[in-house]
Amino acid sequence: MPSPLFQFELRPLDQIQPWGAPVDPNLHWFGLTDGEYWIQAGEHRLFEYANPAQARPGGSRFCDYQVVRLYEDVIDLAPYALEPVPEELQQYIEIDESKPWKHFWSKWCEAIDEHDVSEETLDLLDNAGSWMGRRQLDSLYLTPSTNVIVWSDSDSVHFQWDNRDKLLHGCQAWSAQHGSWQLPRANFADEVRDFHDRLMEHMAQRVSQVAAGALAKSVRVDLEGLRREQEARSQSIERNFDQPAPPTDWPVVLAAIRSLEARHG
Repeated sequence: MPSPLFQFELRPLDQIQPWGAPVDPNLHWFGLTDGEYWIQAGEHRLFEYANPAQARPGGSRFCDYQVVRLYEDVIDLAPYALEPVPEELQQYIEIDESKPWKHFWSKWCEAIDEHDVSEETLDLLDNAGSWMGRRQLDSLYLTPSTNVIVWSDSDSVHFQWDNRDKLLHGCQAWSAQHGSWQLPRANFADEVRDFHDRLMEHMAQRVSQVAAGALAKSVRVDLEGLRREQEARSQSIERNFDQPAPPTDWPVVLAAIRSLEARHG
């Protein structure tokens, strides 16, 4: 059986650092998801640190953060990742080894006169580029961040990354530097569902352990709030596979790009 796309390991309860210490040590549902996570994109592991970064004092192999942060970002990204990008626009979102990821956005910004900050001009830039940003997996909470985009054509969901400029103490930060991987659209949706099911199952067990007194008595926990959040987060995520609301207006995107390309010359 192939490995899950979205992988994680929760930190043992007795190793989680409570929030608010030492004045008011406390933990809640978000904090209790503390652990490591990564994305198994074929033979590549996204969010895996490169060997020099792993060897630093206190270094870990994978991203060391609350797992729910990756989960929330994937859930938010899913409807956009599953909305096919028209063929004519795919060249603007594909990561190209010969140019930076922000190549087109930088070029379009250069096409705007620095004195032209009208609402119409700002709308033009937003229409031309915001659809690409919605397909970029958020990781700005990390230092350094990763550069991963997820988008689809009519058949497949594409994972592409370019982390060549992501450094940690002068060394390459991430093991997956530049590349791409794809899987069928239906498989991607199944992987998101599987991520949801596995995380909620693990957290249901964790909530039960906390309710049974697994945490130190000095750590404040709102047990009723914890149970309510577990129930709310465990609800079906099927609505996340519907089209974005509102769906991308591709003719408007294309018209904006053509206008900016014409200005740039």
